[in-house]
Parts: sequence; structure tokens; C-alpha cells
Amino acid sequence: RAGADHFVISGDLTEVGTPDQFEAFAEELSASEIDPESITLVPGNHDAYTSGEAWKRALEGPLRPYASGAALEPGRVIERGDIVLLPIDVTCFQSIARSAGELSPANGDALEHRLSDPALEKRAIVVVQHHQPFAHARGAWQWIDGLRGTARIMDLLARHSRVSVLHGHMHKVVDRIVGLGMSRIFGAPAIVEDNEGEPRVRLYEVRDGALESIGMCPAA
Repeated sequence: RAGADHFVISGDLTEVGTPDQFEAFAEELSASEIDPESITLVPGNHDAYTSGEAWKRALEGPLRPYASGAALEPGRVIERGDIVLLPIDVTCFQSIARSAGELSPANGDALEHRLSDPALEKRAIVVVQHHQPFAHARGAWQWIDGLRGTARIMDLLARHSRVSVLHGHMHKVVDRIVGLGMSRIFGAPAIVEDNEGEPRVRLYEVRDGALESIGMCPAA
């Protein structure tokens, strides 16, 4: 209804990442009748509680129609007109008592390479990941719930001005600007929560070669 032409779902697609839960999610995506080429998916910590291979198997199975635009191997590039999406998987198999993520060395190296690519120099680049790229203020909570590797990704954002990050995990609207280069970090609320009818889907446009938030709309 808002006229969006590409959709990003930034993780926690299931409760614990079981095969039947991925099947149910795939059924909902299919029922939306949105072109699979117009959807970018990344997994969240909830999608990796059952198995470290659950996401890979989901993309080979029920989510196969959406696999070409989803996070899988490091360095994947999704080109959509004047925007380039870099979806990355920052999940790790762990106890359900933790909700942390990790920017792996492979993903960090791949981001470094992509952000330095002259072919992408004049494009709006958007990194899509589940966890926020900055650290929690409290060290104990960072260990439980934060992203390992925040220093590296925040350094990349400070050095590359046309890069934005779309993330989930925090269940609330987040806007941060990194350094004088004006790299931006955007978070959105969880659409499964009962927010008393408040809009829960964020809308964005590319303006002057960078991503900008243009407001919210209802999830349904």
C-alpha cells in the first residue's frame, strides 16, 4: 500500500529455527504474493537455536524461492537499481539462554572488500544483518545479547560514507549516525509484537546516493 518495491526482513523469522517453523514462514511469504526477487532475508539468533545448519537447510528447502536474495555466503551482493544490498548472517549456534551474534572474520573481510570496490563507489550500499552493529553499554549484557565484532564494523562504517545498516534484534526504532561520513544505522520494531495498532514497518528511500528513513506504516 505504501508503494514499496523491495522488502527487507531482518531476522528472527522463527521461534527456534525448527524445520516446521521455517515451513510456516515460507507459507506466509508465499501468501503475501510478493515477488521473491523483491525480498531480502537474513536470519536472527532465534533461527539458529535448533541447529547451526538450520538456515542453510531452510534456503535449500522451503525458502529456496527466496535464496538468491538472502544472506548465505560472505560477500553476497544484491543489486536493485540504485541500491546495493549486502545481506550477512551474524548468527551462531548457541544455548537459548543467550541471544548474541558474531561478525565472523570471513564476513568482516568480505565487507571490507565490497565497501572498497570502486564499482560500488557511487551506489547506495546497505548492509543487512540481524544484530545492531554497535555494542551494548554494559559488558555483561553485550556478552549475552550483543554482536561480537562491533569494533570492526563500526570502523568500516566510519570510513565509508555511503553505507547504511538495516538491523533488527532490538525491537525498536533506532537511528544512529556514524562519524562525519554520515553513515547511518537503522533499526525497526518487531512486527509480531502487539504495539496497540502503532505502525511497525519502516519505509526508506534512496536520496542523493544514500538511504533515508521516510516514516512508518502498519504491518497489516
